[in-house]
Amino acid sequence: MSHFLLHFFKEKSRTLDKEEVVYFFSENDAFEIDFTDKLATFKYTHPKLGYEANFYMTPKSVFPNIQRISPQYLEVNFHLEFPIFSPTYFVKDVLQIVKKICEKFDLFVLSEMFQDVQNFNLERILKVFNMVKKAYIEKYPEKAEDYFFVREEKLSSILRYIDEQDSLIHYYEDLNTVVPKYLFVKDEDNKPYFACEWKEGELSVLPPYIDYIFFKDQKNMVKIVDYDEYLKRNQKILLDVPGFLQGTKVITKKFYKKLVKSVKKGKFTPVTKKFAKYHLHELMD
Repeated sequence: MSHFLLHFFKEKSRTLDKEEVVYFFSENDAFEIDFTDKLATFKYTHPKLGYEANFYMTPKSVFPNIQRISPQYLEVNFHLEFPIFSPTYFVKDVLQIVKKICEKFDLFVLSEMFQDVQNFNLERILKVFNMVKKAYIEKYPEKAEDYFFVREEKLSSILRYIDEQDSLIHYYEDLNTVVPKYLFVKDEDNKPYFACEWKEGELSVLPPYIDYIFFKDQKNMVKIVDYDEYLKRNQKILLDVPGFLQGTKVITKKFYKKLVKSVKKGKFTPVTKKFAKYHLHELMD
């Protein structure tokens, strides 16, 4: 089973207003709706991150061993699927949609790992999802070889930065401060790193958890600097971004000259690695 499934039920009723369900999804631009003779598909694509999940309405039950659940709960032939290899940040996002669906249509949820149908509980579902993911990786370890695994907290922070980048851009627009994208790079040993570009002459935010700064001077020459070394030397003048993710720093106008001098003139451990890019979706927690 390469996907995690969550099934919807009602108590003492099979009535689910399909037109209302369609309208619910049509109100969200992140959904694509498709109808065939056999099912309706509501495809969710995260607007910033690109991860996908699908809600399905089917003509009949697809839940195995349905006879084992309490008789007061009736299936409405409506379920959710998303890949086992989905990061926690995205799973939480999808489950927030599930929460809204349950509240609007008086629905309950059931996973194959549940003993019975239950009220929506994000933490409980997330715990079960992580159990299923762990078991899947143990059974099919070769599937995990396609990913770079990082701590949940770290990946969630990186994904939140990307997800909320537009709001940061808006916040710093009047301060003429660049909010850079992550550079996802790996070395010749296939070890992943996080970096960002900083151009001379620009004020810039520095994302959390970066390993390197790719500093481009006015002659377009690039100097790769170990971020931990740079941060230790400049921690008093590399300021936190207020009210945002811990570890997100900003190069302000007040300290710009000192920070540029540090990166240009400072002697840092030479970076001799040969880097190649990899895709965000190769990261997993």
